[in-house]
Amino acid sequence: MCIKGKISFSSPSNIAIIKYWGKEPGDQIPMNPSLSMTLDKCRSFTKVDYEVKKGISTSVEVIFEGKRSTEIEAKMQRWFTKISYFYSWLKYARLRIESYNNFPHSAGIASSASGMSALAMCLSAIDDHLRKNGAENLQLQSNISRLGSGSASRSVMGPWVIWGETEDYQGSSNDHAVLVSDVHREFEKLNDTIIVVDKAPKAISSRDGHALMEGHLWRKGRIEQVKSNFKGLLKALNTGDWELFAKITENEALSLHALMLASEGGMMLWRGRTVEWMHYLREERQKSDIPLTFTLDAGANIHLLYPDKAKEKIAMILEKSPVSHIELIHDQTGQGPQKLIDEYEYC
Repeated sequence: MCIKGKISFSSPSNIAIIKYWGKEPGDQIPMNPSLSMTLDKCRSFTKVDYEVKKGISTSVEVIFEGKRSTEIEAKMQRWFTKISYFYSWLKYARLRIESYNNFPHSAGIASSASGMSALAMCLSAIDDHLRKNGAENLQLQSNISRLGSGSASRSVMGPWVIWGETEDYQGSSNDHAVLVSDVHREFEKLNDTIIVVDKAPKAISSRDGHALMEGHLWRKGRIEQVKSNFKGLLKALNTGDWELFAKITENEALSLHALMLASEGGMMLWRGRTVEWMHYLREERQKSDIPLTFTLDAGANIHLLYPDKAKEKIAMILEKSPVSHIELIHDQTGQGPQKLIDEYEYC
């Protein structure tokens, strides 16, 4: 066993429509299934220079956004311990990882999803070379990503993805994500304009937020709510029902933040302009009958979703808005990771 080379992937973030919030006992087991839209332009770019050879001691160096990060290195070592069950060669690997995002921090875009999935794709490619196996294993790539970041499991494929076991979708799993099939042409491509109103770091991490669901008084009710919303969203995606899609999308976004507000300590991530934008978008939709809806991640910034046919009207709505913003980031549905570099030699 001896190989050295360099491998690079870019991988997109995703935005959950059915929200993942809360965990079950075990390693990254979701409390409820989630359903997300893979993005296209908001990506992490990761390059790994590697040498794998029996007898050498393992080492990892991480350069993030141009600076070495010992904090991320420690996280990688913990992740490698988990995934060495699948990739035993990590015990004999020297890795130098360089990574950056093409979107700003704290912009309401899940960087852990894009970053961990990009690195998982790199490790998968190295494993394929060691096994001399060219067959792609999306389930394993998703599983490896999940063990680093739950939402990353959904970024290895697109455009519509389910993670979490549910009786409403055959093949769904807590271990890996699966693609949603039979999507109506209305939803084959959606635009996502992220309205950034706040760039401050979150006061509480998503990891700590998930933990607040353990003793939450609304936990059982949330699980039942997801069952209903999940069925409805699958129906909307299959039939092209925009009104149903919008209703569930906003219900899930508001419910996520209601769960935070009602948790111990009152986790509050919205800003004043978050609420103003939501009111403004709903008013404009009611006045003009424009097909638009919005969702939010665990933060203050808004993801405005709309089809191509509404692009011109949306541009006008954004331009004339009396509510201010820091910046707009335009994205759309995407297909998943892209390989950029793959150079290697056996030694």
